[in-house]
Amino acid sequence: MGATSSAEERARLLTQIAEALKIPVSTFRSRGSVKAASGGPTAPECAALLAAFARIDDPERRRECLALVERFGEP
Repeated sequence: MGATSSAEERARLLTQIAEALKIPVSTFRSRGSVKAASGGPTAPECAALLAAFARIDDPERRRECLALVERFGEP
């Protein structure tokens, strides 16, 4: 049961990330070269950002990081 719920959680998170980035979920499952649509982020860039964010232990630093990324994303 633990493995199933873990897999379901990963699938749910990937779906949420894909929706936020306005890219298909399949982008994350693709092997080989993945090009960004319309100059947007690539799946490897997104994965690297998420992995780096996940390594931040301090909740305040995570908030600061998120605020910085959101500011960079403003038009």
